[in-house]
Amino acid sequence: PVVKLNNGVEMPVVAFAAEVWDAKTCEAATSSALTAGFRFIWSSTLVGDACQAAQLRAIQRSNLSREELFVAGTVNDPKCKGLQSCYQQTKEGAEKQFTLLGQKVLDMLMLDYPAANCSSIQGQWRAFEELYTAKRVRSIAVSNFNLEQLHCLANASVVPTVNQMRFAVGHGHDPVVSQDKALGIQVQAYSPLAKGKLAQDALCARIGSVHGKSAVQVALKWILQHGVAVATQSTSADHLRSDLELFDFELSEQEMKELDAHTPGAIVV
Repeated sequence: PVVKLNNGVEMPVVAFAAEVWDAKTCEAATSSALTAGFRFIWSSTLVGDACQAAQLRAIQRSNLSREELFVAGTVNDPKCKGLQSCYQQTKEGAEKQFTLLGQKVLDMLMLDYPAANCSSIQGQWRAFEELYTAKRVRSIAVSNFNLEQLHCLANASVVPTVNQMRFAVGHGHDPVVSQDKALGIQVQAYSPLAKGKLAQDALCARIGSVHGKSAVQVALKWILQHGVAVATQSTSADHLRSDLELFDFELSEQEMKELDAHTPGAIVV
């Protein structure tokens, strides 16, 4: 399944995201994800050059055509200062992504973190807008942007397509989804299992038993039913397969309400 972004581009609702793994693990996990059926490879500069290069090798060995894949890279320069300096640093960071991921055109380029003030954020975004206008990226996106930081882009010629945020069961009262939706921005959840803690969550497990699903699948489905996309990660082929088995059941209105109100004991905020 895909979601149509504000510029008409269709993005798969479930993405595979690498973690900070060594190159061998990155390549093997990305290959497992592609074999399991993932078609959205979300690759962050934060995982390191060697891991990103390994993800490219996995893509090249997959026998999948480029048209079947949705490939995203990121730029991380939150410490840049000032419009011009941030513009330049972001531009350089973006060029590195095209090289590391071996792509002439990326389906998405995302800012991992906002710079410290509006002028600096606008510099970061101007670099992204240029790449978008030049058709070198099909969509441009942000991550970890609060409402105030998004408002820094109010006069931008291109609205971010996606804001990737921490969102999981336990964040049921977080206004980020409705706030971003009002701006036409799709939210994508990272850390959708609260750093793995929801895999053992009693409520998710109980609801899962009703549907013949795991606690993990319930936690991921809750996110999807809120209209939020998901970036998930694992080195286990079995876990990756089960992370895609989310579309043959629906959580009831009552189950969604229970999960909305749920505060797991050790939730990461």
